[in-house]
Amino acid sequence: MILLTDVRVFLEIAGTGSFTGAAAALRLPKSSVARQMLRLEDELGCQLIERTTRKVALTDAGRTFLPHARRLLDDSIEAAGVLRGAGESASGLLSVSAPGTFGRMFVAPLLPGFRKRYPNVRVALRLAAAKVAVGVEPGSVDVAIRLGPVLEPDLGTRRLGELRFWLVASPGYLKGRRWPAAPLDLADHDLIELPTPARDNRLELHRLGEVQTVRCVPSIGIDDPEAVRGVALADGGIATLPDFLVRADVAEGRLVRVLDEWAPPPATIQVVFGTRIAPPLRVRAFVDFLRDTLGQTEPWRSA
Repeated sequence: MILLTDVRVFLEIAGTGSFTGAAAALRLPKSSVARQMLRLEDELGCQLIERTTRKVALTDAGRTFLPHARRLLDDSIEAAGVLRGAGESASGLLSVSAPGTFGRMFVAPLLPGFRKRYPNVRVALRLAAAKVAVGVEPGSVDVAIRLGPVLEPDLGTRRLGELRFWLVASPGYLKGRRWPAAPLDLADHDLIELPTPARDNRLELHRLGEVQTVRCVPSIGIDDPEAVRGVALADGGIATLPDFLVRADVAEGRLVRVLDEWAPPPATIQVVFGTRIAPPLRVRAFVDFLRDTLGQTEPWRSA
C-alpha cells in the first residue's frame, strides 16, 4: 500500500533535488527520508530516484509517477478538508499564465476576489507574451489564458469570449500621406506588427463575409500590445491592436481608425488546463471563477 507520507517525501526530493533538502523541508532525519523513499520504491516495484554522490535525479519511472504523486497528495488534502466540514477545500499553489496586457487589465484585479472565496489557495500569476506550457511538467502552469485556437489535444478549454482588433494610426503619421482606401493600400505604409493578428507577415482582413489577405512586411515588430500602442502614438505607423486598448485613444483623437470596415478575425479568449491527470480542485475552482466573472461580463468590450 502506498503511504502518503512516502509520497510527500518523494515530492520534496523531486522539488529540492536532494535528500538533505527534503529532510530540512520536512523536519525529518535524513535517514528517515532515505528509508521512506526506499519503502515507496519497493511498493511500486521500480526505482524513482537515481542517486549519485553529488545529486539525485528522477528516473523515467520517477518522471512518470511525479504528476500522479502530486495528484495523490492534492486529493488527500481536499478529502481531509471535506471530512472536517471545511466545505470548499481548494488549497495549495495555483500557477496561472496570461498575456501581459490582458492579464494586467482583466485577470490580476480578480485575484483578491478569488482568494476571498478560496483563502487556502495561493496564486502565482505569470504575465508573458510567449505561450506557456500547461500541465504538470517542470516549468508549466496549472491554468493559462490563451487568445486564439488551442491545438494541444490533452488540454481542456472553456470559452470566455472573443477579442476584436482595430487598425489604428496617429493623426501625425497620417498627415500628408494618402489614407488607405482598401486593404492592399497598406503596402504603401509603415506597419507595426503584433504577432497575434499578423502571422508570417500576412494580415487577414474581413468585411461582411469578404476576406482579403495582405502581404505586409512590418517596419517594426513587437510582441507586446502596449508597446505597439506606444509606437503608434509616436507616429510610428499603422498598428493592429485589441480594441479595448485603443478605444479611449480613438475617442479622444490621439489615434484614428484606418479601414474601419475591415478588421482581422476576432480571437477567441479561452482558459485552458491540463486533462491528462484529473485537475485538482483549485484548478477547477479557478476555471469556474473565470467563467462566472470574465465569461459573464466580458469587461474588454467596455474597457
